[in-house]
Amino acid sequence: MHKKDYYENLIYQTDRVRGEGIQSINDYFLLAERKTLNFAHYYIMLIEYIEGVGLNEYLEISEDLKDQLSESIKELHQHGMVSGDPHKGNFIVSEKGLRLIDLSGKKTTAVLKAKDRIDLERHYNIKNELKDFGYTYLIFKKKIKKVIRDVKVKLGLKSK
Repeated sequence: MHKKDYYENLIYQTDRVRGEGIQSINDYFLLAERKTLNFAHYYIMLIEYIEGVGLNEYLEISEDLKDQLSESIKELHQHGMVSGDPHKGNFIVSEKGLRLIDLSGKKTTAVLKAKDRIDLERHYNIKNELKDFGYTYLIFKKKIKKVIRDVKVKLGLKSK
């Protein structure tokens, strides 16, 4: 398999996952691209319009909706794709249920899956139940950054 551009990969992944029966994600279509020496300068994409209410318009998110959020991300991960940024602006509540928009075209890794789960916890208080390698790595990285920051503050190299 050759390396694809980010947007080309996003379209490929979306098509594959939708073909596997996951209809909660919005669809993308590549209309045109301009490349020079295999480097993409421009992409023109058509993105499916989803009728509904953005989750960012909800003052309070019900437990039922939180369950749908958690399940939609789990399902996405099971099919080898990540959200990349599961904040309130990237979900729409439609007549057909919860829909995900603005997905990531990055290659799916344990770390990116863990980041999605950590973001669900941060944005929606949905507890992360899976403490896998990706999760452990991100927590360790966060702790190391804090230690480095604290040392810099003690040495006077950085203010609090």
